Amino acid sequence: MCKLRPLLARWLEEADSTNGSPANIALQEKLAAAGRKRKKRTSIEITIKGALENYFLKNPKPSAQEISGLAHNLQLEKEVVRVWFCNRRQKEKRMTPPNMNGMGEMEYQSASHSNDQHNSDDGSSFSDDLFKCESSG
Repeated sequence: MCKLRPLLARWLEEADSTNGSPANIALQEKLAAAGRKRKKRTSIEITIKGALENYFLKNPKPSAQEISGLAHNLQLEKEVVRVWFCNRRQKEKRMTPPNMNGMGEMEYQSASHSNDQHNSDDGSSFSDDLFKCESSG
């Protein structure tokens, strides 16, 4: 804490001395942004994307060595390949429907379908029966 005190005191003095004009605020935001630069978005060619997809189908979770080798072969940065695999696994997660508590998709559909389409003896649906109960009671 002792080492931080002079820094905090200097920061407070600077904050007090600057007025809150939009020009000063914009300058401060630019200076803060300069400290944390982001890499420009990488666009991956279709052929390279195809090679990554093929590799993903064989092994969706490659080791660091495999990523390095793949990056070298495709002439990409290792970090680009690593992030591509992370993003692709997330995409796979979004595309795959969740398992309904051990119930298979077909069982879930037939169960929900039978509940929705429950027919009574007179041919009316479940919702018709529910409406009759509410209106008569």
